[in-house]
Amino acid sequence: MDFLLPYTLIFFSIIILLLSTSLLKQRTAFKNLRLPPGPWPLPIIGNLHCLIGSLPHRALQDLSQQYGSLLLLQLGETPTVIASSIEASREILTTHDVKFASRPIGPTIRILTGGGKGIAFSSYGEYWRHVRKICIVELLSNKRVQSFRPIREEEVNNLVRNIYASASSGQFINLHEVLTMLANDITVKTVIGSKCKDPDVFVKELDNIVKLASGFSLVDLYPSSWLLRLISKRLDDAKRCREKVYQFFDGIIRQQRERKSTRGDGVGEDLLSVLLRIHDEDTEQIPLDIDDIKAIISDMFTGGSETMSTTLEWAMTELIRNHRVMRKAQTEVRELLKGCTTVSESDLVRLNYLHLVIKETLRLHPPLPLLVPRQCRETCRIIGYDIPKGATVIVNMWAIGRDPQYWEDPEEFKPERFATSNVDFRGTDFQFLPFGSGRRMCPGMSFGLANVELALMTLLYHFDWKLPGDVKPEDVEMSEAPGITVRKKTPLLLHAVRHEPDSA
Repeated sequence: MDFLLPYTLIFFSIIILLLSTSLLKQRTAFKNLRLPPGPWPLPIIGNLHCLIGSLPHRALQDLSQQYGSLLLLQLGETPTVIASSIEASREILTTHDVKFASRPIGPTIRILTGGGKGIAFSSYGEYWRHVRKICIVELLSNKRVQSFRPIREEEVNNLVRNIYASASSGQFINLHEVLTMLANDITVKTVIGSKCKDPDVFVKELDNIVKLASGFSLVDLYPSSWLLRLISKRLDDAKRCREKVYQFFDGIIRQQRERKSTRGDGVGEDLLSVLLRIHDEDTEQIPLDIDDIKAIISDMFTGGSETMSTTLEWAMTELIRNHRVMRKAQTEVRELLKGCTTVSESDLVRLNYLHLVIKETLRLHPPLPLLVPRQCRETCRIIGYDIPKGATVIVNMWAIGRDPQYWEDPEEFKPERFATSNVDFRGTDFQFLPFGSGRRMCPGMSFGLANVELALMTLLYHFDWKLPGDVKPEDVEMSEAPGITVRKKTPLLLHAVRHEPDSA
């Protein structure tokens, strides 16, 4: 094998030379700018070493406390700006929203999205405006979300029956598993109108998409290197994953076409039906092709399921650790629904404390702690610093939501803090933006909240929840798993005790 050593050294020397040249050109271009402060970058790797040993949102919080609320890191060849204050996030997301309205699309994301299609990662422009309009007006309007109420109620009732069956046999409930199944079932029936074949295979591939879309890899950190793209296994994995998911969508679309041809226009308007109708009408200035439809429903699946299950599991985790809050939330729900055997979504409007619990969960555990990154479209000044064109811009909402400058006792789970406050998550209060703000704010906010509210109300009404006998509330594991969404690392295992409703 010794004869391979010279070629290996030459190979890596070429890579280092290419990367060094790219970074040198970049630094020359930034020479006259007043850049945000940050740690001194090392050759080639930049500041990647600063993120070792901690999850990104936590490591970035520590760096921001050291260098300031607007921080510049060199991650590979990409300059990355981190905003961790109300003032900086307001200027990025609202004041100069248009200049930061695009997404950084690295090689992996480009493959997974079919070249930047769909709503989540498409570049700012006519295509994105067209797709967003379809999402807001046709797919995720309040009227459309309300039309899916029967699906939510049916699947939540199925969840109750499944938990009853497990609890009666003495089994502990794995909250992660049951909530993931609930989120997937609601999303699948909402998007395609029925449950899918081989759901486990489909869910596994969607989970792979989420994993591939997050984290750091050489090919994404050095996107200009054709050599890294050539040898990257990650890109092959992304192609395989997208092809499998899109093949699955092909089968669903065929079934939808067949159902429409045999049943006429009476087919229910699930989200796929809406998109196919828009495609068939072909009256739009920018036509919606089949690959666009696949990209949009892929965004619906990955965004809708993952954030719902993550938020619910963190809510139940915080409640089980805070007996006072759990008791108060359950008392409110059970007094309202006294004597009812099932839960209805119409009851939600009469609840108050439950909504405060959800708000506090989203503050402490935003499902996207770093929101979705943006890209600077032209050099822009933010709180006195120049943000170079092409830089990736990240708002650390996790850090802002735990900043003592904006929140009293920020590490404590206290839903009451919202009882006398007008702070909300609709995009105008910059200390609390779990769904983002501005043009790229999450269009599925109403859909996600409807799912979370009904599910949490049902879990609190039908069951009393207890930890395994030897586990104390303060000992519940709170560590987070890495990923674009921050799940609970260790699944929450609880014993469910059936609550018998009092007579009305």
